[in-house]
Amino acid sequence: MLIGEVSKLSGVSARMLRHYEKLGLVEPKQSTAGYREYSEGDVRRIFHIEGLRSLGLSLKQVGDALEDPDFDPQAVISEMIAETSARISMERELLARLKAVRHAQASDWESALDAVQILRRLRSGDPAQRQAVAYDSVSGKEAVALETLVESALGESHLNAEGALSWAVVQRGEEAVALAARGLRSRDAAVRLRAVRIVASAPSAVADRVEWLRPMIRDPDALVRAETALALGKSGDESAVEQLVSMVLTGLRDVEAAELLAGFGEPVQLDVFKKFARTLDDEETMSPTRGRIAQALAEFNLAPVAFLVEQLVDDDNPTVAFTAAAIIKAKGLK
Repeated sequence: MLIGEVSKLSGVSARMLRHYEKLGLVEPKQSTAGYREYSEGDVRRIFHIEGLRSLGLSLKQVGDALEDPDFDPQAVISEMIAETSARISMERELLARLKAVRHAQASDWESALDAVQILRRLRSGDPAQRQAVAYDSVSGKEAVALETLVESALGESHLNAEGALSWAVVQRGEEAVALAARGLRSRDAAVRLRAVRIVASAPSAVADRVEWLRPMIRDPDALVRAETALALGKSGDESAVEQLVSMVLTGLRDVEAAELLAGFGEPVQLDVFKKFARTLDDEETMSPTRGRIAQALAEFNLAPVAFLVEQLVDDDNPTVAFTAAAIIKAKGLK
């Protein structure tokens, strides 16, 4: 086939085909009349080149792939993914900054520069700088846009800075908390966890606070479920009971969970006792779990279910047995 036919068939311009030839990627034969003649193998090679280019490979990388029988396309693709991800991250950061400046509603260059300075402090590598912005935003020293403050709080990974920024969000009122509640729908479990903490720390006067939290009790992340259960438990919301019981059994913030379970009314407590009893009756229940149940029962009025603790006095694990005996003595059950 001549160059025009190949161009029409492959969709590659004649100029690019000549460039491929110049780089040695394709080597068509010359006819006696001086025309380039492409074989069927040359055409397949051109399609191969275009396929590799569609993945984002440079022509040099394409040449390496074609000539090296041990060429590892996965390694190149992984490298390209890393480079592309880094570039996207930088572009997202720029977009976030531009949006934050817009949210600050700067009406002149001086105000815009002030907004940029605030952003620099919030993006500072020094957590103390980020904490300072949080305090200044509440005191009125810095006019930080709500969207910017909330975004920073949800994205903060340093514990002290997170606490300061989350506190600042709550101090800015119900609108700020509502913005933070959007983080409950994030794909990132760490963001959802921070959003739960912010909503949980909001005043009970925030009307939708409990409604925002209830769906999070079924979150796929254990830490998010635990934080949600503790928040709902403090509000006396019975939707948290099952998760609080699970926390006692698994040891995830079990002491706090037990304290909250003991604060519910008698019907809920009786249901909790039944769950504990079923677990103790299971021969596969390990000593640490039995020990946590014993410690949890110490938070309750045990008169109706003293037998649960009494059966642990003879436990094979000395620590569990000692704990049960100490609880019985402290509660005056015998």
